[in-house]
Amino acid sequence: MRYWFALLGISFIFVGGTATAQDYYRAEIFGGYSYLNIDTNGLTSRQSLNGWETSFTGSPIKWVGVEGDVSGYYKTYLGVKVTDYAFAGGPRINFGPAFVHTLFGMDSLTGSALGLSASQNSFAGVLGGGIEYPTSKRLAARVSVDYAFTHHNILGGTRVLQNNFRASVGIVFRFGPVGAKAKTTILLPRSSVARKRTAAAPGAVVIPELGVQVVSRGEYGAEVAVLAGSSPAQTAGINVGDIINSVDGTVIHTPADLSARLANRSPGTEVRIGYLLSGKWQSETAVVIGSK
Repeated sequence: MRYWFALLGISFIFVGGTATAQDYYRAEIFGGYSYLNIDTNGLTSRQSLNGWETSFTGSPIKWVGVEGDVSGYYKTYLGVKVTDYAFAGGPRINFGPAFVHTLFGMDSLTGSALGLSASQNSFAGVLGGGIEYPTSKRLAARVSVDYAFTHHNILGGTRVLQNNFRASVGIVFRFGPVGAKAKTTILLPRSSVARKRTAAAPGAVVIPELGVQVVSRGEYGAEVAVLAGSSPAQTAGINVGDIINSVDGTVIHTPADLSARLANRSPGTEVRIGYLLSGKWQSETAVVIGSK
């Protein structure tokens, strides 16, 4: 299992740098296959169980969430049927596509053979994390690796600590994106935008299609310096200080790039504007260019 943890650690290093370019979702549901390697405290060699895992995570703020996790595992060994169910919950820290969590709850272990059955519940904990790779706006592929501990002695006597490990893979369904605004259908005449424009900012480039003036932020994009009231950009949720860095998926490095990408768009055309919210978090919204 140390190889699983090494692979997960390498993945954190490579994808952690993309954290600010990821959308932030308020809730997600995970479901998939899970593998559990359990410690039998010398009764037998370590045992491998196959099963499933599902979890729900709510994230009230970008970096922090609360996760509830349920899993089940099954195996028959030397005529003994073993089932293991775990229920846990706790905090989760998000780093863009990567996350770490610390969960605590209960583990229920059952063994049955020859018509006899014994069950035992135990305090349990899960420490680990994973990677969620987006495959679409609402879906992501997830892989996670955890250390899971329990306290059992199903044969009777003093309970002892089990050092278990699990690895899971599956699909994440994500809900409530933050920054993915509903598209606007308001068409604002460009002449109106021009009349409402405030005094030009020093060195600003006027983008009449959006009703904004932008200044260069190096290669990071075009920062909104002046925003006309009721402009297409303002109606779509863009604010002063946001840095526009893409149009319909094409990267924008400078104000000149932004002006060139919009210059030939017909009035009433909807475009997808990508921007760094307050210059920090990547977001995207739909804007309908004002008519002449």
